[in-house]
Amino acid sequence: MKSTISLVFLHYLRFFAKLQLAKIKLLLRLQGKKLTIIGVTGSAGKTSTVITIESVLKSKFQVKTTLGTNSESGIPLNILGLKIKNYTLANWFFLATITPLALLFNWKTYDIYIVEMGIDSPLPPKDMDYLLSILQPHIAIFLNVNPVHAQFFSSLDQIAKEKAKLINSLPSSGTAFINTSDPLVKKYLHTKAKIIPIKTQKITLKTPLPSVYQLNLSVAIQLAEIFDISPKTAIDNLNLHFHPPPSRSTILKGIKNSTIIDSSYNSSPTACLAMLDFLASFPSPRIAVLGDMRELGTHSTLSHRQIYQKASKVADTIISVGPQTKKHFGSQALKFLYWWQAADYLKSHPRLISKSHVLIKGSQNTIFLEELAKSLLQTPSDSSKLCRQSPFWLSLKKKFHQQHQ
Repeated sequence: MKSTISLVFLHYLRFFAKLQLAKIKLLLRLQGKKLTIIGVTGSAGKTSTVITIESVLKSKFQVKTTLGTNSESGIPLNILGLKIKNYTLANWFFLATITPLALLFNWKTYDIYIVEMGIDSPLPPKDMDYLLSILQPHIAIFLNVNPVHAQFFSSLDQIAKEKAKLINSLPSSGTAFINTSDPLVKKYLHTKAKIIPIKTQKITLKTPLPSVYQLNLSVAIQLAEIFDISPKTAIDNLNLHFHPPPSRSTILKGIKNSTIIDSSYNSSPTACLAMLDFLASFPSPRIAVLGDMRELGTHSTLSHRQIYQKASKVADTIISVGPQTKKHFGSQALKFLYWWQAADYLKSHPRLISKSHVLIKGSQNTIFLEELAKSLLQTPSDSSKLCRQSPFWLSLKKKFHQQHQ
């Protein structure tokens, strides 16, 4: 019964979102313009890619992005200009009530809509087909295939095949940017659209970034040329506008003259390995605080062991948080189940953290390493730069803490 109601509500949102997009297209047509939709998919780096593209294009165009929402409910709500404050039944009912009003009163137009398109299953409504039933991109970007959100897929190939639908759905006049260094990205492509391989290049910005950002930056610069923006101007725009999203390799000042490399928003094997490489670029002492990587399915054991092996070569101290890292990390790690336990340990060992470079990386939902990062900040107001700091998330984390003390 609950799933039926949810599906009806999703179709309701989709109906009004499609009307909103049609209205925007009509308004632009009256101005002699057209809406360009850019879809971004991949197992990791979607949000960062969306933000880099926005940073490159926003000086010349009116740009709208999905702001980190990428789901069957998040995308239509974003189209309508609505935000979910919490996930209670009352809030969903409120959104259902005001959705038609959003269609009536939201007349803002934009030239380019950059959409993060994430999938959690090969079945609707969490698959790519359902997202494509909401909107149809003209330009698509396929970044990578990793064992993220893999618990509902039988294999990496099945994930690749599902994500490839974004590219395969493009019209013949469309353009696809693909990461050809990932064999699974190109394995299931059969499109009439123009395919442009992403040429990963060394791009240095004023803000230090881990190597994992090179793919995001490269595709943004290549895509800019379609919109008559030169590579030099694109890099200038990135230096002017781009900042990493909250808790995605953000550099913050910590207690005891430490440096916090906050990447606590989420974690996957590829991203975590890249962040450990980034940690290795800093001088010792180096501390790796690593939380569980969630939703890896059958890849969980091997992936966590690989992360531990890498961390053992990079970090002077390894601190793990969560049951999976506790089970699969070796004896070199200091193991904790919850973020507050690891935070208390670090704060009670000032010599350990003094002048250290501290990488904080873990998945969301019960791991919540942004709260550990918060406890180590030199300036408490920097907590605004961390992820999941809304009243809803803070209340949820407080309740979780109380239940597991």
